[in-house]
Amino acid sequence: MIIEAGEAPGHPPAGGDWRATHRALSGADLRFREIAERDPEFLDRSRFGALDQNRDIVQFRLQPWPTFIGREKLGEMKRASLAVCNLLRSIPERLFGNDPQKLNAFYQLGSPLRAELLFSAPNGIDSSVCRGDFIDTADGFKCIEFNFTPNLGGWESTVLVGMHQEVPATAAFLQSLEVPWSYPPTLRLFFLHVLAVLRERHLAGEGEVNVAFVFPPPDEGEKGREVRRRVPHFDEQLAQACQIAGMGGRSQVLLGFYHELQVRQRNVYFGDTPIHAVVEFTLGNSSPQVFRAFKTGRVALLNGPIHAVLSNKRNVALLSEHDDSDLFSPEERETIRRHIPWSRRIVQGNVRFRGEEAPLAELLANEKDRLVLKNATSCGGKGVALGAFTPAAEWEELIRTAFASGNWVVQERIESLPYLYQSGDSGCSVHDVIWGPFLFGQTYAGMILRMQPKASGGAVNLSLTATEGILLEVESP
Repeated sequence: MIIEAGEAPGHPPAGGDWRATHRALSGADLRFREIAERDPEFLDRSRFGALDQNRDIVQFRLQPWPTFIGREKLGEMKRASLAVCNLLRSIPERLFGNDPQKLNAFYQLGSPLRAELLFSAPNGIDSSVCRGDFIDTADGFKCIEFNFTPNLGGWESTVLVGMHQEVPATAAFLQSLEVPWSYPPTLRLFFLHVLAVLRERHLAGEGEVNVAFVFPPPDEGEKGREVRRRVPHFDEQLAQACQIAGMGGRSQVLLGFYHELQVRQRNVYFGDTPIHAVVEFTLGNSSPQVFRAFKTGRVALLNGPIHAVLSNKRNVALLSEHDDSDLFSPEERETIRRHIPWSRRIVQGNVRFRGEEAPLAELLANEKDRLVLKNATSCGGKGVALGAFTPAAEWEELIRTAFASGNWVVQERIESLPYLYQSGDSGCSVHDVIWGPFLFGQTYAGMILRMQPKASGGAVNLSLTATEGILLEVESP
């Protein structure tokens, strides 16, 4: 149900007690929504034209309403995300003993020799950058997956917050707040993380720091398209990070493709410019020459080919399957039970679900509406099917595909608490929300939200009806 602008007060949208949900975030967040749900300035999407700018940086449609989170709720998310992230990072060693044979067999890396090369030091696991996908439920935050790649939306927090401040109604509310508000500058924190890695590995240049962002090569139809080599915002954030870190001198961020990087005398260059760190947006298509330079300590690589191992959704299933294992400490087992939903690899055999044991194939057929199927190596919302919104014939075909592949997982469907956001041309409605915390090494670096009207059903997907929202931190309970 949508509240249209001008509708009489006292008729909140259906979908649960959204007021209690927002009250748990912060008093400021609840106050904002109690104002916004009745004010045409906040209900009419056309009043938020400032959010349609900067399309060269902002990829997705933005949610007009910000979210305000207090210290208690934010602390809960920080603890959950870092604990789950570190458990996932530990799986190759904890469950496979870093054994090349076992790692190759499970992750299908091509050969034990390649597995050994991938996991030998340096491997980039500890310094990896990632973003989780969490759902806020009646039982707390639940992690449905973690993506260990820089190729993620939501980095541009400084730009996004600035755009929201250009909306008159939002700016007026922010000015009226009686408590301080802030946000983590995610991109600047990323560059600070890069600088820390460079210092740790003695890779910082003499008065110079150059970072290359490497993108997938253009498709056939795009080969004539001009490629942007510099983005002023990137350069500004790197320069500010260098100043904070006490690493003065020249710095620049260069954008390009792997075939434009050259390795000369074991060092990496972009033309004549020495490169100190390479940030991959290529989703696994690493350059062997650059990877070799990384392994020999000549360049930092984030995250490199290790991303495919760490991002594999079967890792989440492994944690769920080992929630009683002595391989994890009592505290770690409690983290798994509290923050990992029931998940299993799709292989033949019996499983226990909600206290009952049954063959997995039978469970998939009988509990369709409670389950989600996922291709373990898919990304961007692809390869995900919610049983409740998937036709029976399609679900049966997916089950056959999953068993034949051995590369799928099943997860219990998790219900988001109800959140109220603007929707449609004019109105608001209850949404499902995915919380996306960024972690750079051991540093929490902010959060991006994805929200979708609950009435839409299905996975929350930015390519469909979901929008991208900002999270502001407030000094209130």
